[in-house]
This record gives sequence, C-alpha cells and structure tokens, in this order.
Amino acid sequence: PFLPYLPQFTTLVWNLLMTVTPHTKHDALATISIRFLSSLIGKMMHRKLFEGEGTLREIFGRIVIPNLTIREIDQERFEDDPAEFILSDMESSDTESRRKCTQELLRAMCRQFEQETTTICSEHVNQMLGQFAADKSKWEMKDVAIHLMLGIAIRAESAQFGVSQLNEGVNVMDFFSTHVYTELQETD
Repeated sequence: PFLPYLPQFTTLVWNLLMTVTPHTKHDALATISIRFLSSLIGKMMHRKLFEGEGTLREIFGRIVIPNLTIREIDQERFEDDPAEFILSDMESSDTESRRKCTQELLRAMCRQFEQETTTICSEHVNQMLGQFAADKSKWEMKDVAIHLMLGIAIRAESAQFGVSQLNEGVNVMDFFSTHVYTELQETD
C-alpha cells in the first residue's frame, strides 16, 4: 500500500538530501538517502520518477557532485593515514561513505539512463578537468572528475573478480592515460 505515496516520499527524501550539509554528523542521513534514491532509480518500475534531462541534471548538480567532493575531514583522514584512507575509499566497508554511495547512485542512473547520464557526466568531467588545468591548486576538481568517471564507467564488478563490465560510452583507457597515468608518472 506504500506505492501510491512513493512519488511524494521520494520528493521529500530528495529535497532533504539537497539540504544536507557536508558535516560528518549528517553522513548517515546522506548515505541512507542516497541508497534509497539508488534503489529507486535503478528499477524500471520507478523510471518515470526520474525521467527527464532536467531531473538528471539536478541529481548531478545538487546530489552527486556535492557528495563526491572531498571534504576537509576526508583530507585530514588522508593526511593522518594515507594508506588507510585509500583502502577505505577503494574497498567496501560496513560504513559506506558518501562517495561510495554516490558512485552506486551513478551506476543505478546508468542502468536506466545510460546515454543521458554518460553525456551529463562527461560535461561535468570536462568542466572540472578544465578548471584543474587552468589552476592546479583546484585538485579537488580533478578528484571529483575521476570519481565521476569511475561511477559511470563501471557497469558490473565483484570483490572476487573486479570489474567485469564497462560502459561502452566511456573510453576508460583514454581517460586513464590522459588524466591519471600522467599524474602517476610525475616525480613531485
């Protein structure tokens, strides 16, 4: 009997998520809300709730980007223990991060709206990489761009076998060689 209330409830969760601050005290609320949206957007029966380029763009601008952006607390965790930060950022854990949940939201968006999501994401990635190219102190922009690409590029993965399916609309090797590998080669 909840189905008739789902559109209104989804709007409430969506609006709440757009007002959540990046403070750690709101992490649980943010991750639960993002997971809720992911579960809906990934199912064909709820496709109508999210159809429309404007809706997808709003999800990107008001939910995805803010929750992929590295926060001051994340930077402090990285500075305190880089290896632990990287492991927790890369591996699944009991306490899912905003960034990991947001990448799952991107994957769910790709399941239903692959072409539209890929196009919108590519626009944001190009804009962010342009900001980084113009001002290297804006490394956070490049970090978000990389996480956006990871979110839309991977269609299927498992802990045992790793990535098993990629989004054909994303040239992973070109992105890696142009924007990641070159950075790994730098000595400073």
